[in-house]
Amino acid sequence: MRDARSKTWTGQIVGVFVVLAVILWFIQMRKAPMQLLEWRDCQNAYASARTAAESAAVDLRQPLGADRPDSLAQTCGDLRKAGRL
Repeated sequence: MRDARSKTWTGQIVGVFVVLAVILWFIQMRKAPMQLLEWRDCQNAYASARTAAESAAVDLRQPLGADRPDSLAQTCGDLRKAGRL
């Protein structure tokens, strides 16, 4: 009887962890496409910059989607300094 009860609790705990992992995965996947868009926007801007002044202007630029409340990026320069580009 005790062994069956122990297996039930173990199964419930594992189930809760699986549900939490799935929820966190969906939250991350919702943010991932927007982060990729931000990174590519900055990468394209740096690639088109021909002078140091243009690169400095890109450093100050906010990437597409940076006005979202859950955005992690401040500016393209912040992304570059953090090593995300």
